Amino acid sequence: MEFSQLNYFRTVARTGNISQAARELFVTQPNLSRSIARLEGELGVPLFEHRKGKVVLNEYGRIFLSGVENAFGELNACIQTVQRLYENNQNILSLGCSIDGFLPDILQPFSRAHPEIGIRQYQGDASRLAQQLVERTLTLAITPYPLNHNLLTFRLLGEMDYGLFVHRDHPLAKETVVELKALAGQPLICDASRLDAKTLRSACRARGFEPTLAYEVESTNLVYRLLEQKAGVALMPVSQMLRLRALFPHSPILVIPLEEGIPPASLGVSYHKGYPLTDAANAFIQFATDWLVQEKVRMTAAGITSRA
Repeated sequence: MEFSQLNYFRTVARTGNISQAARELFVTQPNLSRSIARLEGELGVPLFEHRKGKVVLNEYGRIFLSGVENAFGELNACIQTVQRLYENNQNILSLGCSIDGFLPDILQPFSRAHPEIGIRQYQGDASRLAQQLVERTLTLAITPYPLNHNLLTFRLLGEMDYGLFVHRDHPLAKETVVELKALAGQPLICDASRLDAKTLRSACRARGFEPTLAYEVESTNLVYRLLEQKAGVALMPVSQMLRLRALFPHSPILVIPLEEGIPPASLGVSYHKGYPLTDAANAFIQFATDWLVQEKVRMTAAGITSRA
């Protein structure tokens, strides 16, 4: 009998649905079904009944679940105590991020402010970060929106308006403010790590037009290169202009405020709601919140305007 079998069993018991349990566990439905069958075979006892497309615990299953939950409760309490003690003693923060290029921007000033905290950093898409948080190999994940898992919670750190990034030779470059409907027919470059195509399409359709998505990428630097090649225009948080100027001081790319149309870009942290945050995690959350406020101050000082 394996630990994973017991975890699979309690998840199926809670959801009452093999397909839903498989999605939560990040396994295939056939593999999950085989694991449950092996568990029942090892016990020599059936644990579930099938009723109209649902799987329901029988009498033996309910008794077994009670014992499994007690064992998991004690084990999780022990894991939580040991991990928190170790991370606090070592002052280590395991941090993931789904936004391309963001970690270096914030970790350098954070490390200067908190040299006593060690960082383990990971870059990945939302589904991978969710899995790592559930498995407790990550403490925090920086994401623009809540991750889709019932064991995770999300704390908003701040918001930033979107702006239109264009080449200085583009006809829209002479505008001081741009309405979203002005992008009808324009080839759009979408940085999916910051603004997903679904949100962009929804905003454009609300303004009466279907967007022309020329490129959908997950690399901010690639967006910059495509803009320099006059391959289209891009919608990104206006704060990206600070990063662009730092990386490419002589770049021909300009940012124009949007008058309306797209809700501000949000930035937050996701974490496991079943475990208290470490001191290092709380220090990072406070720092990131203050850093985003200062980001707007730096934008103003650099002459970068937000929404009119």
